[in-house]
Amino acid sequence: MTDGRKTWTPEEISLVVSLRNQGHGWRAIARHIGRSDVMCRYQYERHTGEPVKATPRQQAEPVTPRVSDIRAERAPDSPPLPVGHPIVMRALWSGITQRVYCEPKN
Repeated sequence: MTDGRKTWTPEEISLVVSLRNQGHGWRAIARHIGRSDVMCRYQYERHTGEPVKATPRQQAEPVTPRVSDIRAERAPDSPPLPVGHPIVMRALWSGITQRVYCEPKN
């Protein structure tokens, strides 16, 4: 964990650069030095002058399509979705919660 140090020593910066050039990950480097992985990346970029590109593992997960997008892709004469399908279950639970929480009580 970090101990709140503000300044970086030249030895720490050179260690970050050498470990990264050897192929070590940012978390491993940060644990070894005792700093955060974000600050290690920042110091590496600052020292080498080259921006760090995201690896495929760091990129965001694909976004789940919205229900409206799925409806637009279906043919008008296609059969209905089977019971237990995630979209059907989501619609069912949505209807139940709206009825339970939104209906006025008599």
